Amino acid sequence: MLVDRRAHRRRLSARALRSARVDVYRKGIFCLESEWFGLRSTVSVRPALEFLATSDYHIHHIHRDVATRAELEHYLRKWLQERHTAYRILWLSMHSRKGLLLPGDMRRPDETISIDRLEEVLTGHCRDKFIHFGGCRTIALPRARLQRFLRRTGAVGISGFREEVDWTESTLFELALLLEMQKHPLTPKGLRGVLRAMRRARPVECKASGFAMHVRD
Repeated sequence: MLVDRRAHRRRLSARALRSARVDVYRKGIFCLESEWFGLRSTVSVRPALEFLATSDYHIHHIHRDVATRAELEHYLRKWLQERHTAYRILWLSMHSRKGLLLPGDMRRPDETISIDRLEEVLTGHCRDKFIHFGGCRTIALPRARLQRFLRRTGAVGISGFREEVDWTESTLFELALLLEMQKHPLTPKGLRGVLRAMRRARPVECKASGFAMHVRD
């Protein structure tokens, strides 16, 4: 009976989406998150992912905590495995600086990962994939450098914030972004549609955070 009720709810949700004339292009989310505010903090994007999973869009996700550069690279390679091809959106939810991810002890240079190293790990493996950088100022880089990253990895696009952002406000923004991405195909045209929709719906947040999306030329 429980299975029947769940199936019934899914059918109702599908009918509701069709009646609202919303096309759905489901893309799983592969999220790698590092510690934000110390061991006693419960802050995490996991509830946002669970909300998307239990919404009428039923967005599947994989979430893993990473505390070191080695762990981050390990799970990046997991994301690239054929068994995870349905998870086309990579969400890197961690502290960062300009062109630099900080998954571990920020006092140790050997625990950082540069965009150059990230590009090396992902080179040639990101066809039909998208990467969102959830930290501050990760993609505050020249357009030419980001286009090189896209060409070498093969990713359709990337997004992130060019300014310092508040954790809660930026996570709410990302929740809206990930939902909007389900309404568009993962193509250059589709991603430009996502960007237009976000700028139209949330102009203040886009400007304040320096939100940017880059699509491969």
